[in-house]
Amino acid sequence: MVLTRLLGDFPAGRFLEEFYTRLPHSRPGAAKDVTTAPGWERIRTLLEAPGADVLLSRQGRLWDGRGIPSFDEARRLHAEGYTITIRGAERHDPDLRRLAAEFHADFRAPVNIHVACTPSGGHGFGWHYDVEDVFILQSAGTKEYSLRKNTVNPWPVLESMPRDLRFEEEGSPVFTCRLEAGDWLYIPAGWWHVAKTELESISLAVGLMTPPAVDVLRFLEPELRRSVVWRQRLPVTGAANSRPTEALLEDYARLFRDLGRDLAMAMSDPKLARKYLESRSGSPSESTQGGGAWTTSRAP
Repeated sequence: MVLTRLLGDFPAGRFLEEFYTRLPHSRPGAAKDVTTAPGWERIRTLLEAPGADVLLSRQGRLWDGRGIPSFDEARRLHAEGYTITIRGAERHDPDLRRLAAEFHADFRAPVNIHVACTPSGGHGFGWHYDVEDVFILQSAGTKEYSLRKNTVNPWPVLESMPRDLRFEEEGSPVFTCRLEAGDWLYIPAGWWHVAKTELESISLAVGLMTPPAVDVLRFLEPELRRSVVWRQRLPVTGAANSRPTEALLEDYARLFRDLGRDLAMAMSDPKLARKYLESRSGSPSESTQGGGAWTTSRAP
């Protein structure tokens, strides 16, 4: 288990109960043996891989160039203060692919690994939050993370991510965590964070798309289609129905109550939990595509 190696003598069960999806957690030095640190030659390979997904940003602003820069151009921009982020890097690197498979085996959630190269004294993104649970593995250099609980949009899901994150409305306290090479930090989905580099940094961000509770409704949809209650047709809402609006509202309210009772019965089936867990036994190939989720949630 990769989680066991990261936690060392800290019990995995306690981490899942007290921290995972709830609170940040960090362990010094525990990431050293989890994966090989990507140096600049591996960064070159990742940048030049067919289909590479590369993002360059500086102080919260995206690079305004077109396409994917060459390795030499990327290094020049890096020297000018740009962070190089290679999204979905596990698709192009066997060691990262193995690491993604290990995380998938531990958490049964789609995995995406980003590699971030940040110059000294810089940061690529401003305050933001992600829809994933994220493990930051610090490979080289040092970074200081500032973290805040999200009370504006807690436990966000991708489908309802707002364009304006409304950070200015946040009033929760700020926590800080300094990472050196070999350290790691877990950031729950939805927690605000910003990272500033002290010494030139290379880090891995392992994102886990932990399913939200609404996923159970998606799972139930095929089951509900087999129910005659859910296959009944809804009352007409067009001009052909001349009944008063209040009467139509009462028809729908009555129908919704019936559907709610039927849904409650389906949810109380003791076999449902087992069926859902069996449906979650996917393969490591389940992964977010090219960092698409972070494209939305990590907009500077």
